[in-house]
Amino acid sequence: MFKPLLFAFFFYTFTVYSQNDYFFGGKKLNPAIPSPQQYLGYAIGDHQTRYDKLVAYMYELDRLSDRVSVSVIGETYEKRPHLVVMFSSPSNISQLPQIQQERTKLVNPSAPMPDISKMPVLVQLGANVHGNETSGGEAMILAAYYLAASEEEEVKKWLDHAVVFIEPVLNPDGRDRFVSWVNQNKGTPLVADPNDREHNEVWPGGRTNHYWFDLNRDWYLAVHVESQNRLKFYHQWLPNVVTDHHEMGTNATFFFEPSKENAENPLIPAYVYKTLNTKFAKYYENALNAIGSLYYTKESFDNLYPGYGSSYPDIQGGLGLLFEQASSRGYIQDSQHGPVTFAFTIRNQLVCALATCQAAVDERQNLLKFQRDFFASAVSDANKQPIKGYIVGDNQDANKLKKFAQFLLYHQIESYQLSDNLNTDGKTFEKGKALFVPTAQPQYRMVQSIFEKPTKFADSLFYDASAWNMPLAFGLTHAELKTLPAKNTRLTEDFLKTPTVAPVKSEYAYLLDFSDFMATKALYKLLEHNITTKVAMRAFKIGDKNYGHGSLMIPVQGQRLNATTLFETIKTIGQEAQVNFVGIPSGFSQSGIDLGSNNFQKVTKPEALIVTGQGVASYEAGEVWYWLDTHVGMPITKVDIATLPRLNLNRYNVIVMVSGQYDRSLASKIKQWVASGGTLITLKTATEWALKNDIAHETLRIRNISDSSKNIRVNYEDAAANEGAQNTGGTMFEADIDITHPIGFGYKNRKITLYRNGNTLLEPSKNPYSTVVQYSDKPWLTGYVHPQTLKKISGSAGVLVSPEGSGRTILFADNPNFRGVWYGTEKMFLNAIFFGANISTPTPLGAKEE
Repeated sequence: MFKPLLFAFFFYTFTVYSQNDYFFGGKKLNPAIPSPQQYLGYAIGDHQTRYDKLVAYMYELDRLSDRVSVSVIGETYEKRPHLVVMFSSPSNISQLPQIQQERTKLVNPSAPMPDISKMPVLVQLGANVHGNETSGGEAMILAAYYLAASEEEEVKKWLDHAVVFIEPVLNPDGRDRFVSWVNQNKGTPLVADPNDREHNEVWPGGRTNHYWFDLNRDWYLAVHVESQNRLKFYHQWLPNVVTDHHEMGTNATFFFEPSKENAENPLIPAYVYKTLNTKFAKYYENALNAIGSLYYTKESFDNLYPGYGSSYPDIQGGLGLLFEQASSRGYIQDSQHGPVTFAFTIRNQLVCALATCQAAVDERQNLLKFQRDFFASAVSDANKQPIKGYIVGDNQDANKLKKFAQFLLYHQIESYQLSDNLNTDGKTFEKGKALFVPTAQPQYRMVQSIFEKPTKFADSLFYDASAWNMPLAFGLTHAELKTLPAKNTRLTEDFLKTPTVAPVKSEYAYLLDFSDFMATKALYKLLEHNITTKVAMRAFKIGDKNYGHGSLMIPVQGQRLNATTLFETIKTIGQEAQVNFVGIPSGFSQSGIDLGSNNFQKVTKPEALIVTGQGVASYEAGEVWYWLDTHVGMPITKVDIATLPRLNLNRYNVIVMVSGQYDRSLASKIKQWVASGGTLITLKTATEWALKNDIAHETLRIRNISDSSKNIRVNYEDAAANEGAQNTGGTMFEADIDITHPIGFGYKNRKITLYRNGNTLLEPSKNPYSTVVQYSDKPWLTGYVHPQTLKKISGSAGVLVSPEGSGRTILFADNPNFRGVWYGTEKMFLNAIFFGANISTPTPLGAKEE
């Protein structure tokens, strides 16, 4: 039961001292434990703490207190340690393995129910997933000190009945980027003007991780090392309560859940939203009332997408809680409510973190019982459904299926290898090349999240994506199962380690089917070694294998390497890329082109540049950088947009421009470079810029406002909802791809799933050979789309190629690289980089040349 008098007394101390004098006023604290100010040399809130100093302080608490245990769960891309710090009573800390063992029984519906009256509740306090939202990270330093040093009886009770995990910074690389910025630009005296340099970071800012990704969306996708570290730790414990401390615009106040009522995940039991959220909200209400802080609830944010730090726990039988604090974005900033100080923002985050500890202990047995019931009901709910499982596979692309298998393993989802060929729903799934996932398992709700295709929603406004079907994102064949195959070999990490088959040494040529996703990595390795490599512009059959458009051929003669060195190099490249080259003794094909045909064209090594900097969409730029770094091993030069006008472009044969605000003055230089033979690749609004500036000669499709809105009065308060409903914020659509075109090389199926989260629309080209990808007439697969917007999307072009002189512009209406997980469309983008120079767009006979 909540104790308002205790909380009023506890938090009264925050109002009678300065805002960063957090732990005084008669509180009983262990003098052997140094306060953050004593250890760091400054009061929290007076200076932004570098991550290495935060880490050092946590280790100092571990050294001095038997209530504390530091755990390094991994490291970031920039080699910073990734910490989770555990706090509990000395008795609990000494018995963490036994506590973890009991937790395993609790969340396993088939195991005997443990005695929850004796079990501690698990609370995970997490902050700073966005690197420039540092108030949460600083609050975690203070929370750590208080849990380690407090001698208050109430806090001892928390530690007796809870294990508190503090992940002080979820995004260490981004945090240090931001902290360096604000500390460098801090004035003395402090400057509150929002226009000051301190409050306006340089591009790309500190929000994102090393590759400029938003890690708050990555709990579900598990693309990045920080998320992979976190998920591994998370599933070892499955905490009952997880907090997610954020910041928002300076002119806001403070948000805590409940979120929007009509934006709740229908897979989650109503008990989470109606009962637990409501109970915990009372603690936050009283805590913030006690210090006089303004706040709001219910108006914004949603719990639909399962990949936030505040929504992923909900789908694991826990309670995820979002906090959003108006940001000082530095040390002090003017707002409509008056000056917002860094110390003030930290204080609000801190009181809610500590209120969470008290609420979790008060609700301990309810939370533990609910988690047990959550996983038990998952199995029973699944057994009531006609769909007993899902099957997913790819008969051509082993590596893409491995990537999906790894995704399932990150989320502890039970799945099995297919032991015999299976025909279902008109599709053939081959033994060893498919996995099936039963629904009757504790992770049933996560399974549904991965495979479901919702098209009906209670709301038309979304904080983020409205579709997240992963087989569609991966471009994998999949189907529902009403009867499960025999459960033979359960999926384990061993499935990811399938060895490659070394080719037979050849004195003539080597071939590589380009349908495997990692074939692009192999191609770049070949070009990096200056190995002449040719790409098949037509299909052929040689030996007992059919090779499609885009297959690679490496002749033995004419290479700089002798036959033996070439063989050893190709064998090594195959192992590194996990693809299988085939040695061929003859150039004669059973059907289609022979290996000496002019329809084998030489591939040119890409020398690529991507435009970055102020005004450029950093997420999209980061996605390009990430894919090329981690999946291809290919460097790309990142050039600031301000440098571009004076840069000599002659050393580059590929330029990538993602969404952004580009000056018209760049157009003539880029157009001249394209005409001289370059390949320009544009995404979304960069595509619009290229068309409006006559770099490419195609047509934008006009997106008109619905006729039904004309001359009709609408209440002013409904304006945002009425207009926002027509945006497509994250929806999946079906399209047709020309698999004979270089952009379509390696695809075996003409049906492709496109992810749309923008408003760029393209008319199909007047040249019948230039529309590489076109949306279907009835393209909608899953997610929200306004009916009027759907009409405009239907039949529009997804990818166009526009020739200019000796070069070409490859125009994407969408982002094929979305969040580093869209294997289904990323191959198109990589093909544009590697095969753009091989595109020759014919002019139709009788067509007028411009």
